[in-house]
Amino acid sequence: MPAKHNIDNKNKLITTTWSDTATDSELIDALTKYHREIKNNPAYQAYNEILDLREVGTIKLTTEGIKRIGEIAVKTDQVYIKTKLAIVVSSPLAYGLARMYEAYRNFAPNPNKEIQVFNEIGEAHEWVGMKT
Repeated sequence: MPAKHNIDNKNKLITTTWSDTATDSELIDALTKYHREIKNNPAYQAYNEILDLREVGTIKLTTEGIKRIGEIAVKTDQVYIKTKLAIVVSSPLAYGLARMYEAYRNFAPNPNKEIQVFNEIGEAHEWVGMKT
């Protein structure tokens, strides 16, 4: 699985680094597993998140896949907990797809996750409130 998770309890931050190829099915499987094994844990529900896609080699995502990923993610949002998700990318294609994901997530009624796309990891850390 090309997803690696790091839980930073000091900063209440979960960073997921994705490497290798990004496909619809792999992202859906990884998201489902992530929510089942990590984000559903009450200790982590209020943690902000960074999805670091800078190490992705090949991108094989479809519009339908991104929409499906957004639908799954919205269903797992905590109703009374607002969090942030920073998506960090390194290519114009990844940036466009991440912005598409952000748009799908924002179409959901009462979104409880604020999403922003970044090209620099430092900016993402600052946005989510990470302290060094």
